[in-house]
Amino acid sequence: MTRADVLTIDIDAVDPSGDGVGRDRATRVHVPFTIPGERVDVRVLRRRGSDAWGTLDAIVEASPHRVEPRCRHFGPPDTCGGCAWQHIAYPEQLRLKSRLVAALVRAALGSRAPSVRATLAATPLDDPWGYRQKVHFVFANRAAAPRLIMGHYSRATRHVFDACECPVHDSRGNAFAFSLHEQCAASGVVAATPERTRGGRADARSGTLRSVAIRAGATRSSSDSPVGAERPELMATLVVTDPSDKRLRAATRRALAGPHAPQSFHLNVHARPDPYIFGPETRHVHGPQHLRERVAGASFLISPTAFFQTNVRAADLLVRLTLDALPAGQPVLDLYAGVGLFALPLAARGDRVTAVEENRAATVDGIASLRLNRIAEDRCRFVTRRVEAALRAVQPRDAVHVVLDPPREGCDAAVVDEVFGRLRPLRAVYVSCNPEALAQDLAAIAAHGYRVAPLQPVDMFPHTAHVETVAVLTRA
Repeated sequence: MTRADVLTIDIDAVDPSGDGVGRDRATRVHVPFTIPGERVDVRVLRRRGSDAWGTLDAIVEASPHRVEPRCRHFGPPDTCGGCAWQHIAYPEQLRLKSRLVAALVRAALGSRAPSVRATLAATPLDDPWGYRQKVHFVFANRAAAPRLIMGHYSRATRHVFDACECPVHDSRGNAFAFSLHEQCAASGVVAATPERTRGGRADARSGTLRSVAIRAGATRSSSDSPVGAERPELMATLVVTDPSDKRLRAATRRALAGPHAPQSFHLNVHARPDPYIFGPETRHVHGPQHLRERVAGASFLISPTAFFQTNVRAADLLVRLTLDALPAGQPVLDLYAGVGLFALPLAARGDRVTAVEENRAATVDGIASLRLNRIAEDRCRFVTRRVEAALRAVQPRDAVHVVLDPPREGCDAAVVDEVFGRLRPLRAVYVSCNPEALAQDLAAIAAHGYRVAPLQPVDMFPHTAHVETVAVLTRA
């Protein structure tokens, strides 16, 4: 490339992926590792329509919010795909998240767009680290000097780099993961790599190790102790293709005898070459079968492969905001309920809840948690069906209030029409993990005659552009 390929632009916004955005005449230029308010030199790599993407060549005028990244894997050469904003001071990250939500909602709703409050942090402003209670590393084999490595994927690739730290993870989970990696490497255990057929399709895997997932209890209560008992609790799940590997057995035995061993340990068998973290079979090896967590006063039993919020303290904020927004004592329909993150605290305070979730493993955990909390079964009923199908049987009297916590793509249009067009709850709380999808859904909901209160962003993942948003909707 020549100097002609380098542009000097002013960064004035961020896009939903967290990259800075500036303009070169009519072209929006997206640049990772930049901050609004900076002037930078950008080396353009590709263009499509009115957008271009490039790499940071030099900082001409730096933002006063630029800081030194804490993790050595942030930025080139590793460019870990986990964090995008470690170069931005944490208070400024929070301001940027509110601005991002406001811009997306304004683009979708125009003059009807609600205001956006300051983003709430679940960590201290001066210590936004170690917040991920779910620790996850993947394994790979380094071909140049054959050895087992453990790390994360590089940004926008499936290339695994060898990680030596991860400061956003809970330190207890990191300690066991690195101990396990050391024992597996010493025993000669090999990472699973796809084997190719003649047609080039991956249809099997050689090697044994895929990944390790560790959940570190935030509330430090044990699942096999009385409610309120406190001790550090860790639940680890090693994902493998072949649990009969003798070298693997020796390595895990030594790791479980070490000082960082978890209270419970499972093996998940996943031999198919697909991108999912877990396979269909999980074997309980050691300790309690579930980890117990507390959110907003309710206790939850979490299975090794079940989804539960990565940042439990931020999840607690989301639940408390939801409880505050809905007057108690009314029938509540909880859609995309998962293990009952919202349903259990609502039922515990006296609401009658119908919780709809299509994942059977999640509803099994939710029902077990109901019993743990001694909540009467008629107070909270789990329905294991797709939301779109379950809604047809719901009557308006059972949905005076509604909670929606949809996946990243947001709600299907039919769900919005059923909930806000037919059931017409007095009040609803929409908890979004994707402000782009939220903005589109709010436009459709507002068309059904609902007012949107000022939006409340919550920071679930510091050092990323990811933001949760709580929207409270009232029937006009």
